This record gives sequence, C-alpha cells and structure tokens, in this order.
Amino acid sequence: MMARQFVHTVQALVLSAVALTAVPVGLSAQSGDGYLLKQPRLTLKFESGYAFQRANGDIFDFVTEEHTLGRRDFDAPYFGAELGLRVSEQLDIAISVGFQESFQASEFREWVDEDDLPITQENGLSQLPATIGVKYFPVPRGRALGRFAWVPRTVTPFIGGSIGLVSYDFEQIGEFIDYESLDIFYDDFVSDGEAFLARASAGLNISISPQFLFSLEGRYNWADANMDGDYFGFDPINLDGFQVLGGLAVRF
Repeated sequence: MMARQFVHTVQALVLSAVALTAVPVGLSAQSGDGYLLKQPRLTLKFESGYAFQRANGDIFDFVTEEHTLGRRDFDAPYFGAELGLRVSEQLDIAISVGFQESFQASEFREWVDEDDLPITQENGLSQLPATIGVKYFPVPRGRALGRFAWVPRTVTPFIGGSIGLVSYDFEQIGEFIDYESLDIFYDDFVSDGEAFLARASAGLNISISPQFLFSLEGRYNWADANMDGDYFGFDPINLDGFQVLGGLAVRF
C-alpha cells in the first residue's frame, strides 16, 4: 500500500511537471529586466521539507510502550506540489498534493527470543494528502507599470487555509509475541484508510527573478482516521502534525 501511494504521488508530480513544460516557449520572452509583460495568473510550486507528527493517541501509546519506538520516529520527509490560481492581486485558490513516509526499525522492550536475541520489527506510517484552499496575501504581490508590465514584490507574506482528504497506511512487519502461548511468530500487520483533513498555513514568497520565486511555509494539519484490518478496535489514528517546507515556483 505504501508503494502504491508513493507511485500515485509521483504520477501527480510528473503530470504537474508536464504541465509546466507545456507552457509555450514564448514564456521566456514575456519578461523584461525585472518585470513580466503581463500579470501572472498561475503559480506552480514543487516543495519539500519535514513533517513533525503529533503521534498522540491509542495506537501510538501502544507501539511506543511495547516497542523501542519514540513519537519522533513517526516524523518524516515531505514532498509535494501546489498549483495556485490567482483570483485577485491578494487571493489565490491553491490545490496541493504531497507524500510523506516514516520508516523505523524496532524491537520489543521487555522480551527476547530463546537465544536472548531481540525480537525485531519494521514500522512504517505513510500519508498522502490532497487539498484545496485559499491563500491570502495581505500586501499586493507586485505593481503594474502601464497597461501590461508587472513588477513583482521581492518579499510577500501570506496566510492560508485548506481542506481535503488524507490517505494513510500504518504497517508493522516482523516478529511478534503471542502473549497467551508466548510463541514468537512472523506477521505483517496493516491498517489503511482515508480521513478529512483541515490545514492552516503561513509563509513568505521571495522573488528571485520575474518568473521564479522561493517559498518558505509552515503548515499545521488536523486529521483523525479510523483504524481497520489488523488494528480494528483501536481508537482512530491521530494524523495531526506540523510541516516546515521550502519550495521553488514559477509564475506564468
């Protein structure tokens, strides 16, 4: 499941890249010395960073008590893309997709096998969020020169809010203990599903040329998803977390 989610995200990013390369070659001729010959209508951004998971709740309590895991072991690198559709000089509609996955080895804290060797597992939590929302820029992002030329502001702060869905996959694979017989067995425990996602964000766009900009952004996500499969009966998994991201974007 994790691999399939990653493939879907790669496909989305590739499609975004194809869309970018499909922009007419004449785009490069639409800029002058420090300005564009028209106000941009779209912004396509590729971003990466790190996601710090809250990792709070029933399932995380269980795995961190039983196994040599800490809550920070579920933090993960993040990769994504965002398309901004300009509504006005100070408002965008933003559509985003991303992917993050943590992967950590562990062993039982209190148990070893008959040879006094650790009982080991591999643990993974992957998330694929897709959102739509708005970004508000409290100051204009640029100024017009005459009827056509547009000069971008060097630094532009923004705040935003989004809603969407997040698909998750929680997996433990390796050796486990049957607490009744005390036998050690090998298994692959999985829960996956989807949940509603809400997001708040704030950041800065920094123009590095008329067409290109660098973005710094902090986001907080709220989401809780039901657990199923081998983890049926646990409380919903908490997918809340804070993301710190940097991205490179093109305006056209």
